[in-house]
Amino acid sequence: MRLKQVSFASFMLALALLCASCANHRLVPEQARSAADPATEVASPQIVLEFWHTYSELEKKVFETSVLPLFEQQYPNIRIHPVQKDYTEQLKMNILAAVADHKQPDIMRMDIIWVPELAKLGVLEELSSLEGFPEIKQQFIGSLIETNRYQGLYYGLPVNANTKMAIFNMRLLREAGLQKPPSSFDELVAAQQRLSDKYPGLSSIGICCAGAWGTLPYFWTFGGKLTDEHYTKASGYLDSPESMAAIRKLKLWFDEGKISPSILTGEPGTWDGILKGDLLMIDEAHWFYSVNAFGDNESLLQDTEPGLIPDDAGAGTSIIGGENLVLFNSSRHKEAAWRFMRWMMTEEPQSIMAETGLIPTVRSLQYSNENNAVENNVKQHKWFAPYIEQLARALPRPPVSTWTQIDDEYARMIEYILSDELPLEQAVQQSVKRIDALLQGQ
Repeated sequence: MRLKQVSFASFMLALALLCASCANHRLVPEQARSAADPATEVASPQIVLEFWHTYSELEKKVFETSVLPLFEQQYPNIRIHPVQKDYTEQLKMNILAAVADHKQPDIMRMDIIWVPELAKLGVLEELSSLEGFPEIKQQFIGSLIETNRYQGLYYGLPVNANTKMAIFNMRLLREAGLQKPPSSFDELVAAQQRLSDKYPGLSSIGICCAGAWGTLPYFWTFGGKLTDEHYTKASGYLDSPESMAAIRKLKLWFDEGKISPSILTGEPGTWDGILKGDLLMIDEAHWFYSVNAFGDNESLLQDTEPGLIPDDAGAGTSIIGGENLVLFNSSRHKEAAWRFMRWMMTEEPQSIMAETGLIPTVRSLQYSNENNAVENNVKQHKWFAPYIEQLARALPRPPVSTWTQIDDEYARMIEYILSDELPLEQAVQQSVKRIDALLQGQ
């Protein structure tokens, strides 16, 4: 989910502070940025790296008591100083203010959609030339590494991930004659039609919202494309025949009641809708089970089952969320910081943090049947396995510095179309022009 956008005036104020202290996007004087000789830096005594993160209290406890001791045992001359930050709409502004005041950390775990914004400002280290990057780039599930790409270069590593997959109300689907989750939307819609007389208010699908996090999985699965593969333009893609057909399908299904009103009104809420029997399917991240596994909803979960997003041509396409590790280019200990970042992508720390409910990012961990840690984690978090499978069939939101504005424009387009405020073709063409301008400005 995306946070509320910070105001344009506040952002420009922070940007002005940045520009006042930088030259060629470098916010710290060259002499201040110079690290020790890379060949000897890690051999120097007691390097301290400041690491900002947004871990929850449980994640923080596991990280500090189980993960950090392992790293510092392996690298006794490197100490990590963790600093917990609340993930709020103000955090990004706080980061910009810290950069302007030369008080930024060495490393940070941040929301994936923030990486291109900070990369554009020139405050992040580009990783492609660092030791071992070509090899480490290949180890991640699906398209996760692409969330760190900005203008063809890479500025972070995916440390944990999330995605959305289909959650089905199996009680109702069994009543409609299905013994397993439908593999196609046609099968799902047919099940709703068989139940419509008994449950006239039943919808096939509940979607949280009109924005990218809510509708891109359907838009992509129905054959739509938001931009070209290099994220330089929407024209010829968002307004292509395939994309227009995908949007028409969303509109038709909304008008026919196959997609519930929640996409515009928020009611019925997707969680409530699936648990109470108002919806046959929703799409949700793995925390759906984490949140509902205890308390009043625990028994209701027995009626649900996760499955891949349906698609008549095979498994559908979902959307990538999660956090990346980034290295600030003002760090005086880049080699040590890079060692820590690479180590966090290895199986042991990834497996330990999975115990808190964070989905790991490395392929070797996910699919190694001989790895006892993985087997234990799958037993503890039985919903990991299907989410990992869906993650391999997920795409990133365009990793561009203007994504927040593009997301707002895309959401308005969908809202205009579904609410009949604008004709479909007019709404799409209007948004294509605005998104093209935003992509040119990034």
